[in-house]
Amino acid sequence: MNCFKGITKRVCLILGVFFLGSFMSITALAQVAIEGAVATSRSLNEERSLNEENTNLNNSISTMAGVQAQNGFSEDFDQGRGDNWVDDDSGVWSFTDKVYRMKGTGDGALRASCYDATFNNFTYQADVRRTQGNLDASQGMIFRLTSNGDFYVFALASSGYYSAYKFNSRNGIELIPWTVSPAIKQGVNVWNTLKVSCNGPTIDFYVNGTLLKTVKDKAPYLAGMVGLVAVDEKRTDQGNPIVDFDNIRLESLR
Repeated sequence: MNCFKGITKRVCLILGVFFLGSFMSITALAQVAIEGAVATSRSLNEERSLNEENTNLNNSISTMAGVQAQNGFSEDFDQGRGDNWVDDDSGVWSFTDKVYRMKGTGDGALRASCYDATFNNFTYQADVRRTQGNLDASQGMIFRLTSNGDFYVFALASSGYYSAYKFNSRNGIELIPWTVSPAIKQGVNVWNTLKVSCNGPTIDFYVNGTLLKTVKDKAPYLAGMVGLVAVDEKRTDQGNPIVDFDNIRLESLR
């Protein structure tokens, strides 16, 4: 399948960077996060056994993944930190100016960070802006990311385009081709809110409260981690890329 069909040359090249460079790093990222969640779960279980005489305490302690999967989470980064985020160890991620910032090197690589818990049915949203770099370079969210490297991605470019893809460890399947939308606010230093609502095989894609597309996947990934992605690409007339994320929220669906 030609996933580049119908996309402008410039966006094709950006998406090509994503295809060529993303799979191993995202798979490794998922494995690191899962290992961290398992270690946390083990630690909490040990604490539970040490306090088993206290019934109330025992009832209040559960695995971190279990609590998160049940209740969701919310991050505004106002305290200069973000709990439970695991990045790709590229050195470009930081909690700066009350946002989660990707300050890149301009080499065209895909940068990723994920939240170390597993969710199945949920709504997940994040505010994103590109303050520097190539406006045609994409940024957005990943979701239902597994340790096998299976995941979905929902991305936009600050030039007004959005797309969605489904990936396994080797291939990408186009769910929504790169499409222009008036719902996307264009330009630098402009915030857009991305949201997905996942309920079984059905995924709704939103930008700034506008429903862009509903996709029903015939062979869906039904659970996994959520995260953030940004292409670290600059234009020759601009500085190195800076992409900010803020007000990230996930609510599990009952």
